[in-house]
Amino acid sequence: MTAVGHPVAPTPGTPALPTGPADRSRRGRTPSPAWAALTPLAIVLTLFFAIPVVGMTITSLAVPGEARGSTAFGWDNFAALGSGSRSLALQNSLFLSSASATVAAVFGGICAWAISTIKSKTVDAVTAVISSVLANDGGVPLAFAFVVAVGNTGYFIALITAVDPSFTLYSTKGLILMYQYFLIPTMILLTLPSFTALRQQWREANTSLGGTTFTFWRRVGFPVIMPALLGAWILMFGSAFGTHASAAVLIGTGALPLIPLEIAGQLAGSAATGGEGVAMALGVTTGVVAVIVLIAFNALTRRTARWLES
Repeated sequence: MTAVGHPVAPTPGTPALPTGPADRSRRGRTPSPAWAALTPLAIVLTLFFAIPVVGMTITSLAVPGEARGSTAFGWDNFAALGSGSRSLALQNSLFLSSASATVAAVFGGICAWAISTIKSKTVDAVTAVISSVLANDGGVPLAFAFVVAVGNTGYFIALITAVDPSFTLYSTKGLILMYQYFLIPTMILLTLPSFTALRQQWREANTSLGGTTFTFWRRVGFPVIMPALLGAWILMFGSAFGTHASAAVLIGTGALPLIPLEIAGQLAGSAATGGEGVAMALGVTTGVVAVIVLIAFNALTRRTARWLES
């Protein structure tokens, strides 16, 4: 029988197990098998994300040096973005992205609110599946689908021109209309959980205090979900800003300068005009916009989550 609180002596001939801080530190340094599973992901991120980003940044800063054939680092390629077609492309991309995101936010927000009032798990599941598919659909097939539907000889062009005679698919208005195909489902996908999470107790408290539906949305509903709405708008802005294939099919490379189309044009003529550096500067600018969009979206989403989970 051993007294409580006294250590048990090791059996003769049996080595004592080390239990000191050094042993605990050694056990803590033992690599987990989970790290080995992350190795393929780390390789992919390094080869197809980190290295291209670093290379793009270096190329965007590379300018001709004073000596013939030498290379120096400077901001000349970025300074060139403020002149000519590149400046116009930046203005057009900002306007197109803002307008497209705003239209999608209005219609997508209304659709998300209407779906949230149904209170049906089946409707929610079907909406999630359809929105996920449409939000990630685009490219050349989408552009050709709109050419057939609302092109100059499309099936539904007469309905649109009856409302707006100046409408043409191959313009800013046409791009805004086409972008709604994937932006509205994106808005529904991002904001439906926030609308659904608005608590019934808040509505009942508003009613018991004599408030109307307008009062609820003005003082409770919109203040709570506004960060989610703004975050969705910012994410849709970034999505529209970086869209290339659909716009390239409809607009081409010169009719309406846009940042993605300008990058493709500069790369296509880089051998003759040395536009690779300018194209990489445009790419870095687009990447910075994407990073800002993601940071703002995450911050606004966390703010909404604190209200809905409290």
